[in-house]
Amino acid sequence: MRKLLLLSLLAIANLPLWAGNTTTTVSQVTAAVSLNEDVDYHITSTTPFTTTGSIDITNTEHAVVIIDNLRPSLAVKQLGFITINGEKAVNGANCQVKMYNNGAIIFPYPATLKPLTVYSEENFEGESCNDFGLENTNGYMNTLTAAKLNNRIKSFKLKRGYMVTFAIGTGGRGYSRCFVADKEDLEIATLPTILRGRISSYRVFKWNNFSKKGLASDTRYDATQALNVQACYSWGLGEDRGADCECVPNHIYEDWPSAAACGGVSYSPHMKTNNEPGNSADDHPQTVAQVLDNWQNLMRTGMRLCSPSSHDGSLGWLREFLDSIDARGWRCDILDMHCYWPEGSFGNLAGWYSSYHRPIWVSEFVWGASWNSNGAFASGVTEEDNKNAMIRILTRLNEWEYVERYFYWNSERDPSKIYKSSGLTPLGEFYRDMNTGLGYRENLQYVPRPTRMSNPSDLTIAFNPSTTIATLKWNDANGELND
Repeated sequence: MRKLLLLSLLAIANLPLWAGNTTTTVSQVTAAVSLNEDVDYHITSTTPFTTTGSIDITNTEHAVVIIDNLRPSLAVKQLGFITINGEKAVNGANCQVKMYNNGAIIFPYPATLKPLTVYSEENFEGESCNDFGLENTNGYMNTLTAAKLNNRIKSFKLKRGYMVTFAIGTGGRGYSRCFVADKEDLEIATLPTILRGRISSYRVFKWNNFSKKGLASDTRYDATQALNVQACYSWGLGEDRGADCECVPNHIYEDWPSAAACGGVSYSPHMKTNNEPGNSADDHPQTVAQVLDNWQNLMRTGMRLCSPSSHDGSLGWLREFLDSIDARGWRCDILDMHCYWPEGSFGNLAGWYSSYHRPIWVSEFVWGASWNSNGAFASGVTEEDNKNAMIRILTRLNEWEYVERYFYWNSERDPSKIYKSSGLTPLGEFYRDMNTGLGYRENLQYVPRPTRMSNPSDLTIAFNPSTTIATLKWNDANGELND
């Protein structure tokens, strides 16, 4: 019983203290509204304001406006109805307009905002520092200075809409962990033991409240806008798609694009990694050992990392990789799956989550496989048949909380396509209109295991009679983890 009580107290000590906002939902704003409390103020209409409607955000610490059905590029046009403490709202000056599921969220943040504050003692006491922006060091995490409490941070606060990654070594080396403030400010009064008083590097990113749906291997403006997706990627660094769609950089193989090049990207805090390295038919097949040799460089970027992607013939490769990562206490935040599966096989994702306890990105999927002539590619299947089967699959993916994101593979032959030069297919229209809900779930995030510890070895002693000094030497593989 005492052990259970102690574990419970430790768990409570590491929970964020901020309780979060209340929620108010209206169809349309028709009168003057002042947001002076901690509130998420949702507006559901695509015409959010009448001519007599307005909002003044006076609680600039926590109140936000969420326009549920206008993407950020359209929500910006509504800022004429919004003021921040009586001043006209201007995106990038006194507010931020970012994605929120199928819509947009408006934060009353000034351009000078410093989102991270760290403290030298637990419970936000002792010395403090908030001199942290979105900077990086040549694509990698930044090493703390003495003024920024190197090896002294024991608690911290992070503003909503940001992610911070801490590491115990310089330049992002050693044990690291991502912390996300997605729905409220994150206030950690006591850091976990492995980080408390040991942090030597950091990196802060902007965070998007993304929906689940994305588009694989296509970053074109017309395609992403037509399908109303909130994520995409290409076979490389991708491009800045603006506030409507997050383009995820894609580290294809060792070492292209390089870890530093991917880390230099500012339009996403995530990174896709090695494309089907266990596939001998791929352009660059690689062994688990080869990928592990470079993995610490990927961790050093501070980005939230996907596992190398799988295909049906290399699931054993993926298991070996994840087991190796966990044995080392390294960071791999997301499980990346390719699913060219019959409808019933999508239930296999539950087993993968149960085994490895990471949120899942299905970064390539359709119904069935062209090389097996099943699903959408079986004889006689129509676009309507494909739509009906995919609606059932998508409904399940949306219901499963552990599926954080999925990216439809639109590069197979008809009738699987959702977007063509002639426009959207029937499935494409459903995909465009589908409300998946928010993808990220804080309670499902994987916390890296403590780094494996080794006994000290090779102890020697040398005594100098003339100086009466004895010198002891030994090998310590634990580095900064050794007290």
